[in-house]
Amino acid sequence: MKNKPTKQRFFVLFLLFIAVAINYMDRANLSVAGSTIQNELGLSATQLGFLFSAFTWAYAAAQVPVGWLLDRIGPRMLYGWAIILWSVFTFIMAFSSHNVFASTGASFAMLVICRMLIGLTEAPAYPSNTKIVTSWFPNHERARATSIYSSAQYIGLAVFTPALAIIIAKFNWEAVFYATGFAGIVFGILWIILYRDPQESKRANVEELDYIRKNGGFEANTPAKKQKVSLSEVLYVIKQRRVWGIFIAQFAASSTLYFFLTWFMVYLEKGLHLPISKAGYAAILPYMMAMAGVLFGGFLSDYLLKKGKSTIFARKLPMVSGMILTGILAFANFFEDQPYIAVTILSFAFFANAYSNMGWVCLGDVLPKKMVGTVGGVLNLCGNLSGIISPIVIGSLVQNTGGYHGAMYYTAAVAVIGGIAFLLIVDKLEPIKLKTEEEMAPSDSTQNNLHLY
Repeated sequence: MKNKPTKQRFFVLFLLFIAVAINYMDRANLSVAGSTIQNELGLSATQLGFLFSAFTWAYAAAQVPVGWLLDRIGPRMLYGWAIILWSVFTFIMAFSSHNVFASTGASFAMLVICRMLIGLTEAPAYPSNTKIVTSWFPNHERARATSIYSSAQYIGLAVFTPALAIIIAKFNWEAVFYATGFAGIVFGILWIILYRDPQESKRANVEELDYIRKNGGFEANTPAKKQKVSLSEVLYVIKQRRVWGIFIAQFAASSTLYFFLTWFMVYLEKGLHLPISKAGYAAILPYMMAMAGVLFGGFLSDYLLKKGKSTIFARKLPMVSGMILTGILAFANFFEDQPYIAVTILSFAFFANAYSNMGWVCLGDVLPKKMVGTVGGVLNLCGNLSGIISPIVIGSLVQNTGGYHGAMYYTAAVAVIGGIAFLLIVDKLEPIKLKTEEEMAPSDSTQNNLHLY
C-alpha cells in the first residue's frame, strides 16, 4: 500500500514564518527604542535619521555577494549563521550605553556600526526565503507559501512592537536589545538543527519528495545549462520605459514602508505625544492594516486578470490608486491633538501602501526569465535606496522645522509622485523581447567606453 506524502514542507514554512518575524523584529526594535535613545544620548533628529538609515547601507551593498554565497553554501548554514550573527550584533547594541562608551560620540558610533553589521548579516534572509520556498514547494503552492511567510513581517511587528514598548517602559531601552538578540540567537541555533534541504531531509518521505519534484520543486532549480546575461542585454532592458517606471514606483512605495520601520514610533511619541506604552499599542492597527493590504493587493490584481482585464490594468489599478491614497497620511498633521484619529489615518495610508507594493510582480511580467535575478537586484537596490535616503531626509526636516509636518508631507509627496510616475511612464506590461547581439551591439566608441568600467 502506497504511503501518504508527509507534510514536512509545512514545517519548513513554519520555520520561515518565525525567521521573518524575528528578522523584522530586529529591524524595527531600534524604531521602538529610538525616542528613548535620542533623549538619553542627546542625539539630534538628523543623527537619529542617520542611525535609522545605517542598516540599509550594508543591507543593500550585500545583496549581490549574498546571492553568490547562497548558491555555494546553501540556505541551512548561511541563513542559520546569519540569524545568529545579526542577533549577536543586536545584543551588543545594548552595551553602547555602558561606561566604556560613556561619551555620546562613542555610543552613537557603536550603534551605527552595529546597525550596519545587522544590515550586512540580514542580507541573506530574503534570497534564502525565496530559494527555500522554490525548493520545498511545488509550483501551485508556492504563491500561498510566499504570502504566508511574508505576512509574518506585519504580524511580527504588530505583536512585538507593544511588547518591546512595555519592556522599555518597565526596564530600559537596553533590555529591548538583550531580549531580541537572545531570542534570535536561540532560534538561529534551532534553525541549523531543524532545517534541511529536501534532498537531505529525513522527515520528508519519498512520496512527498516525488510530489514536490514532479510539480516543479527542487530538481527543477538546477538547469542543465545556465543562461548567460550580457551587459548589452541588461542595459537594453533597463532603458525600457516600463522598467525604469517600475524602479521609480518601487522607490516611492518603499519610502513609506521605511517610514513605518524607522520614524513611526518616534512620531507617535514626539509628534502625537503618546507615552511609549500607549504608542506600542497604537502601532498594532497600522501593522495589521498593512498585512490586510498585502493580501488585498494580490487578490485584487489576480481577480481583475481572471475577469479578463489586461495586465497593465490589473497592475496599474492597485499600484496607482494605492500610492496616491497613501498620500492621505499627510492629513495626520491636522490631528496631532487627537492622536487616535491620526493613527487611524496612518493605518489606512499603510494599508494603501501595502496593496500598492507590487513592483516585483510587475517586473516579473516584463522581464525575460533569465534576467529576473540580475535586473531584480537593481529593483531591490532602488527599494533599499529609499531606506537610506528617507530616514535621513525626515530627520533633517524634523530638526530644521522643529516638528513632524514637513516629514509627513515629504513621505506623502513621494508616494503620490510615485503613483503618478507609474501611471504616466509605464506604457505596457508585456514581456520584453531581447534583440540579437548584433542589434544591441554598441558603436565602437561606446564599446571602448564600456571597457573603462
